[in-house]
Parts: sequence; structure tokens; C-alpha cells
Amino acid sequence: MEAIARFFQEGGIWMYALAGVSAFAIAVSLERLIYFYIHCRIDAKALLTQITRLIRNGQIDQARKICARMKNPLALILEAALWHFMQNESDQDIQNAVDEVGLRELPKIQRRTHYISLFANISTLMGLLGTIFGLQSAFDALATADPSQKAIVLAKGISMAMNTTAMGLIVAIPCMILFSILGAKANTLIEEIDESSVRMLNFLFSIRRY
Repeated sequence: MEAIARFFQEGGIWMYALAGVSAFAIAVSLERLIYFYIHCRIDAKALLTQITRLIRNGQIDQARKICARMKNPLALILEAALWHFMQNESDQDIQNAVDEVGLRELPKIQRRTHYISLFANISTLMGLLGTIFGLQSAFDALATADPSQKAIVLAKGISMAMNTTAMGLIVAIPCMILFSILGAKANTLIEEIDESSVRMLNFLFSIRRY
């Protein structure tokens, strides 16, 4: 702990700014992880199997209520399709209703994820800026400081330069890893929702034809 405190102190004021960026990155990452892996957690194939079985048994309202209770994007889209199907609306109206809910729900999946990449870039640039100021301080020491103090001031300047660079990378690297993981998860969820909604619509439309 003492080494960490010294590392933070020697980095100067830039370390506080980088710590702030890190706090925002952690907050956004945790919110997205909770949203993806808890709120959006659902077995799409199992849900579709259950819903289609209920529909075949004439329990469409029960199927709709199951979707309504789940409150995640896929379930809400399926619930909209079932509700409008129950109202005996045309295929196009059902499709429009599903598209409307999709336009509202799908952007929620990608919301705020891009901020993690932004935080990675900001921390890298702030670390670089801290490095420049640290080196500037070190060079100023060589030119203007008292000879007896040159070594101390030079060491402080170099410490600021190195520590801010390290801190910037310490923040940026996990952010980039998380951005890749969360971005891939968001794409997977969107693809799963698209596939499941199309399968549900095709199933509902086929019932009418037969």
C-alpha cells in the first residue's frame, strides 16, 4: 500500500484526473455488465420453444403474459408480436409493431458501451500529457534549479512522467479489453433478438395461412 501511495503521489495532479476517469470507466462497465448478464440474460431457444408450445395449445394470452413478466428486450418484442396477433391485426401491422418495439429496445443494448473506448483514449492521452509536463519540469530543473536541488527536482519530474504514463496505460488497457468484450456481447444479443423475432413472426404468420 505504501508503494501504491508513493506511486500515486509522485505522479502529481494528473494521477487524480486519471483516477477520476478510472472511476467513471468502472461505473459504466459495471452498469453494462449487470445489464447484459443479468437484465438481458435469457435462453432465447427455450423461451421460443415454450411460447410456440403454448400457442399451439391455444394459450396465447398465457404466452404473452410470460413475455411481459420478463422485461428484457427480446421478451418485450415477442410480447408485442403476440399482443397484436391476439387483436387479429394484419401481418404488416404486427411487423410494424415489432419494428417499433425493436427501435425502442435495441439501442438500449449498445447504450454507453462506446464510453468505455472513450475513457481508454482519454486516459492514454492524459498519461501522455502528464509525461510531457513531467519531462518539461525535469528539463526546467536542469536549466534553472539550484545545483544542490537539481537531482531532486529532476527525479520528481521523471517520476511524474513515468508514473502518469504507467497510470494512463493501467486505466486504458482494461478499458479496451472490456470494450471488446461488451461490444461482442451487445452484437450477440442483437443478433439473437433479430433471429428470435423473425422466427416468432414466421411462426405466427404460418398459423394464419393454415
